[in-house]
Formats: sequence, structure tokens, C-alpha cells
Amino acid sequence: MDRKVVNVAIASVGGQGGLTLSRVLAVAAVYDGLSVRTGETLGMAQRFGSVVSYVRFGDSVLSPTFSEGEADYLIGLELTEALRALKLLKSGGLALVANIVKPPVTAGLKKEELTAETLLREISKYARTIQVPAAEIAQRAGNPRAINMVMLGAFVLISSTLSDSSIRSAIAEVVPQRWVESSIKAYELGRSFVLRKLSSSSS
Repeated sequence: MDRKVVNVAIASVGGQGGLTLSRVLAVAAVYDGLSVRTGETLGMAQRFGSVVSYVRFGDSVLSPTFSEGEADYLIGLELTEALRALKLLKSGGLALVANIVKPPVTAGLKKEELTAETLLREISKYARTIQVPAAEIAQRAGNPRAINMVMLGAFVLISSTLSDSSIRSAIAEVVPQRWVESSIKAYELGRSFVLRKLSSSSS
């Protein structure tokens, strides 16, 4: 497993679980014996505002955040915020985005600009992009709020940076007990979706 410093940016709207996702990644990195630092920037009143979380893990990590153009991965739980945070992604980085449009109260965008198709097209212009039907997958897992865990599964499968066992242990530690089972199911379905997507694209 490559232990260089990996920079992950998580873009979300308050209430979507972006901070929970960052905590799961951080705890899993610790289980894997890595150095880890996290940070975030929060929009107005946290709930329904813009949230960008920074997760850095590797052999030696000093700073909790990173600058524009330094993220290896961008995980977008909402497309408006993913587009806004795209500047954090480095050249050649990968954007993993949920095809959800739930703009923050501060977005100030015109209604016609808020279609998933338009936002995905813009994101894809500037970055390698994998879109995930995260809301649909979370429903199948029995927990509509587990969009963050679906995206966690997609990230872990595509990046191969953290071990599956550590992720499962981290979910059990971070997520409230009543949601652990459905969260792990959402994580597994997110992994499976990306695995199928990669298999179909290579065949």
C-alpha cells in the first residue's frame, strides 16, 4: 500500500455527513498505522451551509489542510459544492461526485444553472470524474442519509489507499450504533458500483 501523503477534499452541504466521512477516513488511517490530520471550513451556521473537509494521511503529515491544486481526490456529496471546490484538485486528480443537487443557502445561483447535467458537464471539463448515483444506492442500503458512506465505498475502491478492514472498524467507531449496519451496507454498495463501472469500462 502506497504510504505517501494523500490529500482528500470533501465538499458537501451542512447536514449531508461530510464531517462524519472525514472522521471515518481519519480513524481508518490511524488503524492502518498512518499519520493523519484533518481540517475543515464551514459555511453559515454549518447546517445547510458550505462545508469543505480536508483529510491528509501518510507516513508523515504536519499540516491539517492543503492549498488549491493539491488534492489527489475530491469527494463531492453535492454537485454545486463539488464544482466550487474543484480548484482544490491537482492536475490529474480524480473527482468522485454524487449526482445530487442540493445547493447551500449561500449558493446564489440561478435556478437554470442547478441541473445535475449542467454541473456534471462543468466538473468533467476540468477533472477526471466518476459520478455515483449515491442517493439511489443509499436507499437500497436502507438508509437514505448514508450518501456519505456510499461515497466512502467508492473512494476506498478507486484509491486503494486504506484497508477494507480498517474502514469497517472506523465506521463502527464513528457512526451511531443504530446506523452502523446500514452504513456498512451503503459502503459495500458504493464499492460494488465503482468496481462494476471500472470492469465495464475496461471490457
